[in-house]
Amino acid sequence: MENGVRFFGMGVPKETFEQAGRQQFIELLAAGLLPESRVLEFGCGCMRIGYWLIQFLDPECFYGIEPAKNRVEHGREYLFSPAMLAEKKPQFDYNAVFDSSMFQQQFDFFLARSIWTHASKRQIEATLDSFVRDASESAVFLASYFPPESPADDYMGDQWVGTSHESDELGIVRHSLAWIQSQCLARGLVIEEREGLDCDSQCWLHIRRESPPTQAE
Repeated sequence: MENGVRFFGMGVPKETFEQAGRQQFIELLAAGLLPESRVLEFGCGCMRIGYWLIQFLDPECFYGIEPAKNRVEHGREYLFSPAMLAEKKPQFDYNAVFDSSMFQQQFDFFLARSIWTHASKRQIEATLDSFVRDASESAVFLASYFPPESPADDYMGDQWVGTSHESDELGIVRHSLAWIQSQCLARGLVIEEREGLDCDSQCWLHIRRESPPTQAE
């Protein structure tokens, strides 16, 4: 796959392009992904994960949000045949505010790989708000992040840091798990921490709606 993609300006490391996509696909399968599942990916980029998902999912089940439209076009050109795209009908939107409402769908999986590692806290909140509004009752949100190495590392800025549709400058940010937990709690969501790091040295969280209390018979 890597030989079919030109990476300049695509916002992903070439060294782990195929590995990251494959590992993410396996993780989604372990979380219950089915061909009929509807998947929303924030920052789908040139589709290192979309490559696997679009082929597996039923038609019109993959939805990507990516402000850098050139990255999506790049992935469409180099990773998929016209016949595959015509059959699978992946859907894309290019808004920069992490808003999934334009698709008018309920999703079974939300995915944010290497998004919270660049996003401001306000932007992370926007992804959580989209999940609360547009996810099915049993949906799962998989998100990666970098924890702070010290209190001073906890990012408090209001802007995206890293390459984007507006910048070619590299950068990452870190966010406190306690803060993430507080934002989830405020929205009726619960977090499960995944053990270990992925191939890009990121930590992973699985987020779900809080289960309603069981009524005693």
